[in-house]
Parts: sequence; structure tokens; C-alpha cells
Amino acid sequence: MADDKDNMWVQLGMYGAVGIQLASAVVGGLLIGGWLDHRWGTSPWIAVTGLILGAIGGFYNLFKLLDWYQSRK
Repeated sequence: MADDKDNMWVQLGMYGAVGIQLASAVVGGLLIGGWLDHRWGTSPWIAVTGLILGAIGGFYNLFKLLDWYQSRK
């Protein structure tokens, strides 16, 4: 019974971490890119680049976390 409960909490924590990390990487890339666009007057190119790089970084972290979770089983 304790293993099932621990497993449930580990799964909930992992799904929460995946969502937060992916969203924060994408939003962070967009915000930093938007700030740089505003500063340098290059709108919207750096914001789009930041969005893409944030998404790439977020998905990389997602796959890394899922690989870790699969290796635990």
C-alpha cells in the first residue's frame, strides 16, 4: 500500500514538474526576447527566437525527465 501511495505522489510531482518547467522555459524565452527586442528595436525577431529556444530547452528537459522516470521502473 505504501508503494502505491509513494508512486502516486512521485507521478504527480513529475507531471507537475514537467508542466511548470516546460511552460516557464517557453514564457521565459519569450519575455527575455521581448525585452531585448524592446531594448534594441528589433521587434519581433528576438522574441520569436527566444520563444523557439525556450521551447527547445523545455522539450529537452521534458525528455530528460521522462527518461529519468523510465529508468526508475
